[in-house]
Amino acid sequence: MHDTISNDLAYMILRIDQASRSDCPADREQYQRQLTDLRAIAETALDHTHQVIRQLERTDKPDDRSRIVKTNNDDKTDRKIEQQRERLDGIIQSQRRRLGGLGFQGDDILGTFDHPLADDILDLLEGLLNELYANIAKHAAPHEWYAVTISFDRRHVIISASDVLKDEAVRLGLGSGLKRYRTVIESMSGTFDITDDSDNWNANITIPLSVTRR
Repeated sequence: MHDTISNDLAYMILRIDQASRSDCPADREQYQRQLTDLRAIAETALDHTHQVIRQLERTDKPDDRSRIVKTNNDDKTDRKIEQQRERLDGIIQSQRRRLGGLGFQGDDILGTFDHPLADDILDLLEGLLNELYANIAKHAAPHEWYAVTISFDRRHVIISASDVLKDEAVRLGLGSGLKRYRTVIESMSGTFDITDDSDNWNANITIPLSVTRR
């Protein structure tokens, strides 16, 4: 719920705060676009609420899947890779638009991978990306550049993020989501390093594709 619904609501608060500090648009079409954007965010939060409910209703099953999905059909493999990359790129583009609406500019880079990712790794990566972008929206200075990169080698997903922190008095939220992701990723023998020198914030994270639980 934190990774989806609360981030959606936090983004709505940021957009509403931004609108309250600006003059009401004289252009009715611009005003309507703002309302449409906020309504889309609310719909996303509602959809995420339904997803959480479905997840809670679902019976837990043992997870004995391999972290790299293997298939004998090259065409199916290529298609699955393409679908997964489109899924990740969709998240990145959606979050990029959200940040753009708040006045952010930055680099968003998604690398390529040669093997399909297992569903649990893909889900983890999706949730982490959403949390990283939400962290930028809540804690970073909009007038400064941000960067998010996702790359892959044969054994790891490698995620890097950086931004410039805004004044502590106007940051939104407690940042507990990333702490939970650190616990999960480190339990998989991954790495999760964050540096914060009061102005610049950097995260360097690796998620292994072949997991050894601690």
